[in-house]
Amino acid sequence: MTTATTATDSSRKTRDGLATTLAASAIGTVVEWYDFILYATAAALIFNKLFFPQFDPVAGTIASFAAYAVGFLVRPIGGILFGWLGDRIGRKPVLLATLLLMGIATSLIGLLPTHAQAGIWAPIFLVALRVLQGLGAGAEYAGAIVMAAEAAPDKRGFYASIPAAAVDISTVVSAGVFALFALMPEDAFLAWGWRIPFLLSFGILVLGAFIRKRVPESPEFVAIKESNREARMPVVELLKNHPRAVLTAMGANLGPNLSYIFQTFTLAYATSKLGFPREVILAGVMISSTVGAVTCMVFGSLSDRFGRRPIMIAGAAFTAVYALVYFHILGAGTPIVAVIAMTVGHAIGARSMFGVQPAFYCDLFPANVRYSAIAFAREVTGAIALGPLPLIATAMLGWSSGVLPVALLTAGFALVTLISVILAPAFQGEAGRKV
Repeated sequence: MTTATTATDSSRKTRDGLATTLAASAIGTVVEWYDFILYATAAALIFNKLFFPQFDPVAGTIASFAAYAVGFLVRPIGGILFGWLGDRIGRKPVLLATLLLMGIATSLIGLLPTHAQAGIWAPIFLVALRVLQGLGAGAEYAGAIVMAAEAAPDKRGFYASIPAAAVDISTVVSAGVFALFALMPEDAFLAWGWRIPFLLSFGILVLGAFIRKRVPESPEFVAIKESNREARMPVVELLKNHPRAVLTAMGANLGPNLSYIFQTFTLAYATSKLGFPREVILAGVMISSTVGAVTCMVFGSLSDRFGRRPIMIAGAAFTAVYALVYFHILGAGTPIVAVIAMTVGHAIGARSMFGVQPAFYCDLFPANVRYSAIAFAREVTGAIALGPLPLIATAMLGWSSGVLPVALLTAGFALVTLISVILAPAFQGEAGRKV
């Protein structure tokens, strides 16, 4: 065999391995976020009636979002546990385990009895499955972006943005499935129709598990394993040797996830407070997510050319300003104007940061603690601030006469990301790569 033929075969294997890795990263992200976004949609629209009917509508929505937040509270535990395993035994087996945990828990939600059928046990069972979801999700997305970034021979910003785009794809799928079944007569939908979208998660789980079993291990982790450079206690090493990078990563996680305001909270606010049709706002979530999937990859690709830091700073600045006028646009406009406003906030604002964040994170940490670092930074901020965000925003809405406090909170989150990115340390791992 000639040298040229050998090189061609090697190049083909590299491309095939990259394609499989990207597919595995994307499908796992779809499962994770289909599950979480499906629950968020149900929490905003119907779970107050099914699992918390003893409360008035606003209090029931708050209770429903509180159960939603529980899943985030346990995510740091899953992030630390599975992140440690990912940095010790490999990315691939951990990603398969988290996928199974997430998918099975979501499928079981579709089999739960409601409050009318089981009384207080219904919300207890719901919260228990949210805990299992949270444990699996605590390391799922972090592992997906690490696998995509570490498999990329170049253009890390673009390749690592693919799992980020998959988040929006899963939103389109979950919101679309939910909206389809929500067209049923309300009695039938509340009786059994809401269960079908959750049960469909099992089919996506099977497909995801099949793909992930075929994915090759990360080449960067293989190199670490072969040279015996695994971190014994990744989180301890992380906090000891890279505290500034950890704080940067935590602050840089707030702005990119403001879709919890532009989509999740808006879904409840626009339907319950503004009286906009549920199907129109659900369509808005799907439209904004479709555009967001594209802009994630566009901004990720731009970061390969202009750098991670400038793109994220520009996105954070835009989002902070836009947040101050967003709710005024919603309240003064029509349902169609609301859809456009949601799309701008989500796809241009939040996704200008979210699409770049995976490569920014992977450039920020050395490979031997990277999985744990990203999982820890994302999930701690998720538990403290992002998971409770729709709950806090709904409570603010109930306490105040307007939405100005929610607008200021949203702008504040974006400003924290802006400052964090400006103060980000230089990359601490691979020489020559710039954040």
